[in-house]
Amino acid sequence: MDIFNLLKSILNFYQRQWKFILILLLSGAILGFVYDMVKAPYYETSATVTSGLSYFEGIIDPNELDYPIIDQKIAINMVNALAEIVDNNEYEILAKKLNIELEVAQSIKFIEAEQLYELDLENRRQKLSQFLITARITDNNSIRIFSDALLSFFNRNGYSNKNYQLFQEQSPKFLNYIDNEIVDLRAYRNSMLGKTEVELSSISIANDKSEVLQNQIIQLYEKRQSIERNIELLKPLSYVSNFPVYKKPKDRTLFRIGILSGLFFFMGIVIAMFRDVNAILRK
Repeated sequence: MDIFNLLKSILNFYQRQWKFILILLLSGAILGFVYDMVKAPYYETSATVTSGLSYFEGIIDPNELDYPIIDQKIAINMVNALAEIVDNNEYEILAKKLNIELEVAQSIKFIEAEQLYELDLENRRQKLSQFLITARITDNNSIRIFSDALLSFFNRNGYSNKNYQLFQEQSPKFLNYIDNEIVDLRAYRNSMLGKTEVELSSISIANDKSEVLQNQIIQLYEKRQSIERNIELLKPLSYVSNFPVYKKPKDRTLFRIGILSGLFFFMGIVIAMFRDVNAILRK
């Protein structure tokens, strides 16, 4: 019975105040439409990128992880530092940092970098060696300029550039050391295989030692291939997939109308309740 009375009271309330609530709802929809018309359209574009900065610094050894990755935290922080400049509308600073025209910098309205994850077999989130950069730009001609400027920003950064140079200088020396070690191990293995049974206490011991040496040689080859791959692929910043240049801006009309309509509808209900209570008290 109480529920019935409650529903009846709500229905009576809407019957008395529906015109007022409807007026506010329509006002919100119209305001949302007008706001969308005057608001400058923007193009939202995203790129998947990777950075070798943490690897160059030796912060994380991928061999020590259950899921080997190259941590992206340093690069993500560098991009989000640019995002703070955009949020504060400091476009002259942004233009200087990215080495772009002020007009291009002013067309960049939003930047965000976030780590990418995948689910493992146990349904746990695991970091990937890539992260996502999302940008909102009012002029689609500026998208490619921004993309190139971001690469240049990482390459020109003094700290990251120095670490990358050291990586390029030290890696060939390490490869040369591995080559010499492989030659020595192979020579020693061949000398063991050339010995006779008389010179060795047991032929099985010789075979065991030979297999151990062979495994060490294989491990060094794998290490060499890994370093060569890193030299070729790892950069301060690399695009896995670049920013697409869209021809049509992001359509936010329905979203803006919906948000403002919902807000005004809620306001209409609250104000209508006060109006209704006030009318009842006057009676």
